[in-house]
Amino acid sequence: MNRATLLVLLSPALLALAAIGQEPAKPADVPKLDTSRGDAMIAEYFRRETERIQKTCLAEIKTLDDWNAKKGEYRRQLLEMLGLDPLPEKSDLKAEVTGRVEHDEFVVENLHFQSRPGLYVTGNLYLPKKIDAASGGLPAILYVCGHGAVKKGGVSYGNKVTYQHHGGWFARNGYVCLTIDTLQMGEIEGIHHGTHRYGMWWWLNRGYTPAGVEAWNCVRALDYLETRPEVDKTRFGVTGRSGGGAYSWWVAAIDDRIKAAVPVAGITDLTTHVVDGCVDDAAREEMEKTMGDFERTGRR
Repeated sequence: MNRATLLVLLSPALLALAAIGQEPAKPADVPKLDTSRGDAMIAEYFRRETERIQKTCLAEIKTLDDWNAKKGEYRRQLLEMLGLDPLPEKSDLKAEVTGRVEHDEFVVENLHFQSRPGLYVTGNLYLPKKIDAASGGLPAILYVCGHGAVKKGGVSYGNKVTYQHHGGWFARNGYVCLTIDTLQMGEIEGIHHGTHRYGMWWWLNRGYTPAGVEAWNCVRALDYLETRPEVDKTRFGVTGRSGGGAYSWWVAAIDDRIKAAVPVAGITDLTTHVVDGCVDDAAREEMEKTMGDFERTGRR
């Protein structure tokens, strides 16, 4: 092997060794780009598109007949956005009651069921203390929870514990109430904020969204309520606050068994989401108050 050939073969290694001895580029050495003009242009584009979409939303719906003709397609679109088109097969719930607590005014059952094989949903069922067998069954409320994790000694009791006073109120007033945990804050903790916190953007490539899991858990919760002899299957309602408010909207839109829906927060218009960057109207009002205080006093 001659000297020239040897030099060619060793060149990559020599360059690598030389690079090791050099100081790496420091962040301060990299010029900071001013993206404010581009940022403003993108923000303005989204503001205009949001305004256009809101102005044309449901513009073709003038009558009840118009709505009935279109609602099937709207529901399909929502199911697609939730990753539920086509709907999963309804497997055996394998429901189990694992405990029972007697209160002076109502009874609470601890339970779980599987919304899909191996996907456990934990919950509490609140029942009035006295149920008239001749009543034909009581109206039932599905209560869906927002943020409210309860942990003691490293053990998750589920966010249903935060909202237990609501289940008690319904039972005191003659309703059956099933309160279910959410995906990330249940007794069995999963991941809801995969894209928001953990960079799991491949979820989108798979057509997966945890919102779809929550919606499907609600559908299966109604299936469970239908198995209970205390319940009138024709009188289902849903309510919840924050994230539970959002789930209330979704399950009411995709399941006709819901006769009354009372979402509490957790939902708003497109402008609040896209332009203001808030999750609901309450958050926007708080942001506006904070910014007003800042403009007046210079302090947040």
